[in-house]
Amino acid sequence: MLRRVGGGFALLVLAPVAAAVEGCGKKELSCTSTTGLTPADVQTRTALQYVDHATDPAKPCRACRLFRSAGEAACGGCEVVKGPINPAGGCSAWAART
Repeated sequence: MLRRVGGGFALLVLAPVAAAVEGCGKKELSCTSTTGLTPADVQTRTALQYVDHATDPAKPCRACRLFRSAGEAACGGCEVVKGPINPAGGCSAWAART
């Protein structure tokens, strides 16, 4: 049997619901568009195996010295891979910040 103590019962029941609703409004950042890039830039992006989510969690774009951030919730840029770059993305040109 549950006993209500102040607003504790309501908080216990409603907290998970509020957390679920909060997460519903967030869209995952996508930085895969190649619109406006030259064919050579698209080829470089492909050759360097750019992906929107790094395959090695220790090497995301945000930790690469070639990455230029536009904020954690926005696509950034790269000195080598042209076009929008996800801070959580990755490619084979990754270089550690020094």
